Amino acid sequence: MVWSVLAIYGQSLDASAAVVGLMISAYGGARLIVNIPSGYVSEKIGRRAMMSAGCALIALSSFAAMTFVRVDGFFLCLLVMGGASAIFMTSALAAVADLGEPGRRLRDMSMYQAANMVGASMGPAIGGIVAGFWGFGAPFLINGLVALAGVVAFAMMPWPKSQPRAPAVPTPSGGLRRLARQGMGVGLMYFAIFYVRVASNWVLLPLIAQSKFGLDLTSIGLVLTCGALANLMVLWSVGALVRILGRVEVITLSGLVTLAACALLAFGDASAYLWIASILFGVAAGVASPTLNAYVAEVAPEGLRGPAMGLLRTMQDLSLILGPLVTGLLSDHAGLGYQGGLIGCLVLLGCATFIFRVSAREMR
Repeated sequence: MVWSVLAIYGQSLDASAAVVGLMISAYGGARLIVNIPSGYVSEKIGRRAMMSAGCALIALSSFAAMTFVRVDGFFLCLLVMGGASAIFMTSALAAVADLGEPGRRLRDMSMYQAANMVGASMGPAIGGIVAGFWGFGAPFLINGLVALAGVVAFAMMPWPKSQPRAPAVPTPSGGLRRLARQGMGVGLMYFAIFYVRVASNWVLLPLIAQSKFGLDLTSIGLVLTCGALANLMVLWSVGALVRILGRVEVITLSGLVTLAACALLAFGDASAYLWIASILFGVAAGVASPTLNAYVAEVAPEGLRGPAMGLLRTMQDLSLILGPLVTGLLSDHAGLGYQGGLIGCLVLLGCATFIFRVSAREMR
């Protein structure tokens, strides 16, 4: 809701472009710090209590942001909002894993991701519209009211007295060492999938579309919209695909599809490849994210599901910070232009897919 006005609102408080960038990065930095601890705490006090606390903090920080006329106060509000987002998102992801039956977990994860996508798509548009009518404070007001509605909803909805869990997965011989390698493999795969999507689809695709093929902003927006629609549409078929191939194979397949999209973007010589690459990026991410979430929910030991989900959230947030930065550096200084950034994506994802396959094989 507030992303569409953050930069302009910050500048209206006399913040420089560098300070505005620092404020937005601080939001992501707060999430990085809070993701895993919030997962641990949710194991102790319960998912619903943590989700309610996250919503309450989002509401308080949103209302406070409306009142500040100094950059330092607004900066503090964004820090709290970022931490509150991590508290809610990590606990919600673990709750989806807890409350669903193992046979329905993948479908539940897909529904959860679909809800996230719809909200993330609607929020900035609504925020920009209400800011245009009623000023910069309006998106923060609505953001806070929606968060308060979440607190009320959690208080009213039926909730099991004890959260159901799948039987604990026994730690194989070799124990914690193998489990650590498994976590490294899944975490790296999660990081690589989102890194490549952010770097290739969100950063390099628009630049290549404009500089190489001369597309205007409207056409670029339509290309990215096709990818987002493909992501949303494929969510409904993930369960059937996993039943046919298995989780590890589907995750591997999503990595290979993403590699193909990167290659098309790097070496394609016609604008049609932009559309195909965008659709492939959307399909691969739509398949990979719920499958990885469900996979981690099932292999995480008893009592560590919350921190495991926090690790995935941390990997995703880290990719959002590092993806654009590293890709920009490679594109500027590797001597290959935008292809340098894309080759970096290909190498990272190729290595991550191989490591994931090795670590998954050891857990079987």
